[in-house]
Formats: sequence, C-alpha cells, structure tokens
Amino acid sequence: MIFDRILIPIAPEQELNESLHQALHLSNKCSSQVTLLSVIKTLDEFKEIHHISGSALDILDEATQHYHNVLKAHIHELGKQYPNIKFATQIRIGIPFIEIIKEAKETNSSLIMIDSYRNTKKQACQRGSNTLNLMRKSEIPIWSVSKKPKVISNVVAAVDLTNQDYQDFNSKLISLAVEFCKTVGASLTCCHVWKLECEDFLKNWSGYSDIDIALLSQKLRNERMERLNSLLLPYVNNAVPIQVKLLEGEPRDVLPKYVSSNEIDLVILGSMSRAGISGFVMGNTAESMINQLGCSVITLKPDSFKSPVSQ
Repeated sequence: MIFDRILIPIAPEQELNESLHQALHLSNKCSSQVTLLSVIKTLDEFKEIHHISGSALDILDEATQHYHNVLKAHIHELGKQYPNIKFATQIRIGIPFIEIIKEAKETNSSLIMIDSYRNTKKQACQRGSNTLNLMRKSEIPIWSVSKKPKVISNVVAAVDLTNQDYQDFNSKLISLAVEFCKTVGASLTCCHVWKLECEDFLKNWSGYSDIDIALLSQKLRNERMERLNSLLLPYVNNAVPIQVKLLEGEPRDVLPKYVSSNEIDLVILGSMSRAGISGFVMGNTAESMINQLGCSVITLKPDSFKSPVSQ
C-alpha cells in the first residue's frame, strides 16, 4: 500500500494537537495528498427551525462557510511545516463516521487518520464510538492516533496464525506494516498471541496428561512459527529490522501488556468478525483490547470486506 492519499477528519472546533503531526510527518515523506474533512452533524432541530422560521438552511450555509475558513486557516499554517503535502479541504453534512467513509471512498483514500484522543475520556487510551464505528465498517485502513507526540520507532504487527486460510490477509497486513516502518524509519515486531483452546477438553475427556498437552502445545507453536517465518520470507533482505514474537495467553490480556512493557508506539492489526478473522473480533473482546492500547493503532480489513456504508 502506498500512503499517497490520506483523509484526516477534524471535528468542528477541534484543536490540532501534536498527535496530528504523526500523520503529517508520514504524509510529507510520501508527498501525499491530504484532505482535511469536517462533518457537520445533521440535527433534527434544523427541520423544526426551518418549519417555523425558514432560517435553518441559512444557519447551515453559514456554518459550512465558517468551517471551510477554519480548515483553510489550518492549511495555511500546516503548509509552511509540510511543503511536500498537497492539501485539500471538504465539508460534509450527516452522521460523522458515515460521511468519513463515503468521503474516503469517493477520494480513493489509502488511509483514514483520526485523532481519537479527548480530555473527557475516562481512560487516556479509550477510543470513542466514532473511531470504533470506523474500525468496524470502513474498507479503508483506520489510523487511530494516540496523544503521544513522540516519533514512531517501534511497531507491532499482530497476525493470526490459527488458520492457513488467513495467510493472504496476514500477507497484506505485514506488507502494510513493512511499508509503514520503512517510511518512518521504525523497527517491526511480528507478533502472534495464541493459546491451546481445547486444553480443558483434552484433559477432561480425552485422557491427555500434562506432558501430552505440553508436547502438543510445542508442536502447534513450532507450526505457527513456521507459518510466520514463511510470511516474512519476502522481506529477508529488507532494510526494515524485523523480529518475531509468539506469546501465549488471551489476546485481550497478553497483547496490551506486551505493548505497554516494551514501549511500542504503534500496533497494526486486523479488524473483522470472528467469522472472518479469528481472534480479532470487533466486538467486546477486540474493543476491550483496543481500548487498553495507549499507543496508536492501525486497523485494516481483508480485501473481501465490503463496507455496509458503501452499499
């Protein structure tokens, strides 16, 4: 994937904090086209106001012009810092996550970057409903940027090796991760979190001893390591430093702890229902895991995924 077109939604009245500059540094290196988008929420009250006074459309027109001017002012300042970026602006009216997905599709964006940090959150890393809706329903990768303004040095690509059928998607994920790391000058860790799901069944119903289960676990671990190494074969001579890590346990517990203890700056993972990509469910498990990640997160979908918004 080439990061040549990046869409950056900016909420009305949102200040541009340091998080935004992670995306702009990447865009400047890639000489990208960056579109700053503001979405004005559709309010039922406008219909009542228009019915009573006929002034609602005038209010929307004035708001649209105001936010256009705000975005143009942002571009005036940002253009001085990032001369290689070609900036554009867009205003849309509707439900934010829906309009963001539509805009990204229409402009053929390769990445949607959203600053999901807000001071009002109960947890510093908590993603809001708008970000989670984008992660669930966008065909285009979502880069949810954390508050941390530091340079991205350490990246984790979380891959699922539980099924051979996922290899194509894993290849896509690793390709994106390698390209990202190459662009920003970061190192990459390809990480797989797993556990022997049927351990209790084997003990209780199949007569497996602890030694039998340990040997079976080791064989499965070796098999998954082979799958991971085969995914990395195309990058043996790549300039990006790559290491592999197999962790055992529940992904929602193990991955956030690993990320926190190893000062990881960005995690790249798949977001799909359990019927699609096992272990990365955009339901309670995955959203719980994502909301524990204090670093930035990029989520992406398999090529077969079609956004319900686009349809």
